[in-house]
Amino acid sequence: MNYFPITFVLMAVTETLLAAVMSGVNHMTDGQEIEENLIISRRRAISEHDHRTDSAYAGILGDEEELDEIKHLEPSEIKPRMTTILKTMDINENGLIEKNELLEKLLDSYRKLSAEESDAEFLTSDLDENGYITWKEYVGDTYGSSEHFDDEMTEDEKQLFLAADVDKDGHLNKEEFRYFYTPEDYPHMQPVVLHGVMNRFDTDKNGKITFDEFIGDRRTEHTEEWLQEEKTKFIEELDVNKDGVLDEEEVHDWASPNNNMIAESEAENLILKADKNQDGVLSFDEVLDNYHTFISPESEGYYIFRDEL
Repeated sequence: MNYFPITFVLMAVTETLLAAVMSGVNHMTDGQEIEENLIISRRRAISEHDHRTDSAYAGILGDEEELDEIKHLEPSEIKPRMTTILKTMDINENGLIEKNELLEKLLDSYRKLSAEESDAEFLTSDLDENGYITWKEYVGDTYGSSEHFDDEMTEDEKQLFLAADVDKDGHLNKEEFRYFYTPEDYPHMQPVVLHGVMNRFDTDKNGKITFDEFIGDRRTEHTEEWLQEEKTKFIEELDVNKDGVLDEEEVHDWASPNNNMIAESEAENLILKADKNQDGVLSFDEVLDNYHTFISPESEGYYIFRDEL
C-alpha cells in the first residue's frame, strides 16, 4: 500500500497553520481561533499519516478491535477504569485534575500517538524486513516505484531522511524513522523542516519571503479585497520586525506546529465542558459524570483514555 509522502504532510500542516494565522481574528489580541486551527492542523497531520482509515477521528490510531471494545463498554465498566487513570494523572494527590496535570497527559499522549503511527509505518516501509529502512525502500514504498529515487520532487524528503540518520550509516532504524516521519516533534529536525518551507516559498532563494512569494498561486483564487486583507495581516502580524519580508525566525513562528499551545487549548476546552462548578479544575466526579466527553472519538479527551481503557 502507498502512503502520503512526508513533504505532503508538512505541506498540509504549513498551509493549515497559514490559514489559522491569516484568519480574521488578530492573534495578538485573541488567540482562540488560531488555537482551534492549530488543533485542527495537528489532527489533520496525524490523519494524513494514518493509513488506517477505520476511524472518523483524525487523531485515533487504535485498531478496530480496540475501538469496538471501548465503544461497547458499559458505564459501570468504564468509570472504575477511568478512576484508576485519573489517580495516575493527579500528581499532587489532591483529588482534582488541574490544568497542568491535564496538559502533561495530553502532551504525553501526543508523543505516544506520533511514535505509534511512525512505528506502524516503519513496519510497512521496511520492505526486506531487516529492521532498517533505506532511502530507496522508502521511495519505492511511498511512490510505488524507484523512478523518484533521485527526483527533484523528493529532494526535501531526502534531506529530512539524511538528517534523521543520526548515526550516518545510510539507513534508518525505528527510532530514527520517528525523526523522519514526524520531524516537527524533534528539535534537531527543525532546521531541516524550516529549510523545506523556505525552499517552497522563497522562490528567489535570498533567505527571505516577500508578500508576493507568501501569497503565490493563491492570488488567482481570491478577490482583490481578500488580497488587501492578507497584505495587512502579513504586515501587521507576521512581519514582526517590520522590514517588509519574513526572515527565517518569523517563518519558523508560523510554520512550526506548537504542541504546547495545542495541548493547552485542548485542556481548556475539556475543563470548560466538564467543570460543573466552574472552579477551573476538575474533580474526579466531574470527569466521570461527563465521561462521554472524555472517551468520545469526537473529543479532545479521547487522546488521554484511548490506550488505557
